[in-house]
Amino acid sequence: MIIILIIIMIIIIIIMIIIIIIIIIIIIIIIIIIIIIIIIIIIIIIIIIIIIIIIIIIIIIIIIIIIIIIIIIINVIVIVVVVVVVIIIIVFSFIFT
Repeated sequence: MIIILIIIMIIIIIIMIIIIIIIIIIIIIIIIIIIIIIIIIIIIIIIIIIIIIIIIIIIIIIIIIIIIIIIIIINVIVIVVVVVVVIIIIVFSFIFT
């Protein structure tokens, strides 16, 4: 009887140890999965931030180029107007003198 009891106890202890090991393995796997998911999310967020920064830089460059073009066009228009006015004044002065 005692031997049977001892055997049963040993079997129960072995089963408990196996269950504990399985639970520990499952917990470790879950922790690893959570860490991987967090790393992936962080990488995605970093990529999105980099893309947004690149888009903002491109937009700023485009705006600067447009402003430069507008300034050049305005300068050309002003120069043309001044030249035309000077020519008109010279022509009128020749006509009226």
